[in-house]
Parts: sequence; structure tokens; C-alpha cells
Amino acid sequence: MTGPEFILLRPLWLIGLPLALVAGLLIARRADGMAAWRAVTDADLLEAMRGRGWVSAPRAGADPWLMALALVLLFSGLAGPASRDRNAPILRNTNTLMILLDLSPSVTEGGGFDDAQAALARLVDLKGDRPTGLIVYAGESFVASIPAEDSGVVRGLIAVADGGTMPVGGSRPDRALTMAQRALQDAGAVAPDVVFVSDGGGMGPEAADIARQMKAEGSRISAIFVAQHTPPYGMPAADPEALSAVAEAGGGRMVEATALTAIGTLLPDRRDTGRDAPDLRALQYRDLGPWLATLALFPMALLFRWRRT
Repeated sequence: MTGPEFILLRPLWLIGLPLALVAGLLIARRADGMAAWRAVTDADLLEAMRGRGWVSAPRAGADPWLMALALVLLFSGLAGPASRDRNAPILRNTNTLMILLDLSPSVTEGGGFDDAQAALARLVDLKGDRPTGLIVYAGESFVASIPAEDSGVVRGLIAVADGGTMPVGGSRPDRALTMAQRALQDAGAVAPDVVFVSDGGGMGPEAADIARQMKAEGSRISAIFVAQHTPPYGMPAADPEALSAVAEAGGGRMVEATALTAIGTLLPDRRDTGRDAPDLRALQYRDLGPWLATLALFPMALLFRWRRT
């Protein structure tokens, strides 16, 4: 979504506009240099003193308003009126999406993995304009794809993932979160989203603590719950409460993989604070302030000329 066509880069300078008008009004009222003399001096004597140049002559006229106009133009220019630059550089989207896909046996053999893949495919399609990365985990974690603009890479990896992808069993979501934290820092992500896709196995205080830390750093942790339709023998049962608790600790929420409509509302839009920073936003606009401030030279030149005459 593009920004407005016209903005003020430094709007606080507009405070000077009423001050400039007040200054012009005060100077106009005090423009008569003989006002104080006229109150205590005979008129004929005052005229003689004026003729000798001992007192200032009255200065009624446009001088105060020329000065006020110059100040108005100067403050308006300093406020930085700017128009969108069609040739501005395209800034990298820093709202990274990192997916943490649980490939432990309880997920891949529990009968709900197809639902998980379908939910992720929809999520990636909806957020395809964001750099997207993928971490797969079980007892250990591996970066399958660093955050990249081409979401098709992640979509393809999700489609071929299965229980044989991971060399070890178990479920350590805390390690996956730590790896995601480092990857997002390396990518320079400013307002990233991290999405767990899991049955809740292995979720505990360690994962919740890391989620809170990442939330404080600007990340948002959400979750897609994968239900076990046919719980595998000897595997731990699904734990949606633990998964939801980690998501809540990370400032997000949890939806079920089968609720495809809810997938679309899982990640409400967040402002890209990196691109909205004042220094970077200014790169997208052409600052017209210097030209407007230059116009202040014209009333100032007239003011100087009139003072010399």
C-alpha cells in the first residue's frame, strides 16, 4: 500500500506560522519611531529634530507585513512539504514471516498433517508479499529456507515435507524459537511474525519465556494447531492449551489448521516500522521545502530596498 501523494516531512515547523503573523502585527503597531518623542516633545521641536536626523521618521507601510510574509514562507519551507517521488528506490519489506513447522512423529503420523500443509499453503498465499522463511524442527531445528521475497520456495518445501524429513525424533519448540530469533535478527526484520504449526508437543515454560522475549523485541508469535485424528501409539497427546499459551505469551493467538477461514485473520496487518521511519520515508518523497523557503528572499529584498531609501 502506497503512502499519500503529499506530506509534511517536518510538520512541527508550522508552529512558526502564527508566531510570524503576531510578530508582523506587533512591529506594525510600533512602526512609528517618533511615538515616544511625540508624547513629551513640542511638535515644532520634534519636526526640527526629525529634520536633523536625530529621531527616526515614521515607518508606516508594508515593512512589517513583508517581514511576516518572509517568515511565513521560511517556516512553510522548513515544514518540508513534499510530493511522492515516482523514481524513489523501492525499500525492502522488513515485515518478515517465519514459519516453524513441527515435523515430530506425533504431528506427521497423527492424521492431521495434510490439514497443516493446506493451512500453511493458504497462509503463504495470503502473505506472499512478505519475505518468508521456514524452520523445521523435531528434537533438533533446521533452517529450511531463510526469509526470501519468493514465497514459492517455502510453498514447495512445505508440500514435500513429511515424517522422514527430520533425522531425529522428539519435539523441542524452544530450540526452534531460538533459531528463529537469530534468523530474524540476521535478516534485519523490524516487525516480524513467527507462526508455529504444531500439535503443542514439547511446549512449556522455556518456549513461553523465549516468546515473551521475542515479543519485547518486536516479534509476534502465533500458532496453527494440528489436531491428532488418529493419535500414533506411544506418542504424546496433542496439547492445544500449551500451544495457545505460547502464542499468548508472544502477543499472538492460535487457530486450528482445519479452520481455513480463520487462517486469513491470524496475522492482522502491522505497520512496517522500518519503512515508516522518518529517514527512510523521506527517501520516497521529493522535498519542496527549499524552493518554498527560497521565495522568502523576495519580500526580504523589498524590505531591504525600502530600508535603504
